[in-house]
Amino acid sequence: MTPRRLPVAPRPYRDELPSSWLARVACRYGLTAQELAGHLADDGNCFSSPAPIDDRDPAADLAKVWAQACGVDPDRLQRLSLTRRFPRRPQSWYVSLGPAWLRSATAGPTPVCFACFAADIDAGRDAYLRAGWRLAEHCICPAHGQLLHDRCWSCHRRLCVALRLHEGRARPVCNHCDLVLAGRGGEGVQPQDRALVRAALAVQQRITASVQGEIPEREQLEKALATLWAPLDRPTAARSVLALWFNEVGWRCPYEARHAVGAEAPLGQLPTRWRFLTLLALNDVFGSDPRVDDALPSAAVHLARRAAPRQIRLSNRRPRVQAVKRSSAEYERLAREILADPGWIAAEALPQRKRERIRARLIDAALAGNSAVSGTRLSSQPRCDPQAIQIP
Repeated sequence: MTPRRLPVAPRPYRDELPSSWLARVACRYGLTAQELAGHLADDGNCFSSPAPIDDRDPAADLAKVWAQACGVDPDRLQRLSLTRRFPRRPQSWYVSLGPAWLRSATAGPTPVCFACFAADIDAGRDAYLRAGWRLAEHCICPAHGQLLHDRCWSCHRRLCVALRLHEGRARPVCNHCDLVLAGRGGEGVQPQDRALVRAALAVQQRITASVQGEIPEREQLEKALATLWAPLDRPTAARSVLALWFNEVGWRCPYEARHAVGAEAPLGQLPTRWRFLTLLALNDVFGSDPRVDDALPSAAVHLARRAAPRQIRLSNRRPRVQAVKRSSAEYERLAREILADPGWIAAEALPQRKRERIRARLIDAALAGNSAVSGTRLSSQPRCDPQAIQIP
């Protein structure tokens, strides 16, 4: 059934994401993009299961329904998709939430530039999400030379941008705390080292040209990035080769970046500030033309020698194991053991987030049978609290 034509529907911008355009339409009716998509797909009869919006390649039938409802050329909407914009770019070179076992079917939150939002407001137009912000190597805004942000500076949670209608225009806000992400809403952003930002921007532009160009160049880049984030010395290590570049004894990856250690494509799985740091390390270690072959620079040779073997690392990253069937009585015994563990008792005074991490480690150790094998209590498992690192 053809959906009813919406009375108000703004036109998409040339460099806009499909989800951003649909969110700008939806905010005119007090809806989110997912709710509007579900409404149009079900002809207004159901809001219970809003359809996910895939910015990489929206379904052609859904795009046609959106176009008919908004009076837009369907092919114009398809040209907004990332696959149409960047036909030679692999999926691993887009921003994601992390590895496949950690993220959902949809892509992760889009890093944003607060200065771009401010420019939209100054120009009197809707604020919108740029397609370039979804590229894995992009951590610097080319237009303003500022670091992109993926966390709200007010509530410090992972940034999820929502568009709300204000004075007839769509305005970006944090979906968690409703902070307006433009104008005075960007005052909490710390200033950055301009020299480092310019250096990272130059590396970012070279990577974009390589990824969009020859495949051999892209393969060399992927090998160099995988080397920087390879586990140090052994395949199961949580410490990456990048620690040698820091040259700090005992440094460990913070929790927010630990899942990228040993990944085949780490750049798109990293938070923005860690992508920024990785680009600086890439340029410093491998040079302006990253290559991983017999002619490695001396600094790269030193790091590559300490990396765990790639074939072992990729085969052992997440080994398949047969599920162990346990009785209800055994699960009850494990639960009592966890509750009685000194580490869990001591965690009562910690913040909720740290308590959840400790609980997860204790559960993993109990299900793996570590306490029964080693003959020690669960609290003997190593504690790996995240360490904050200040990056401009």
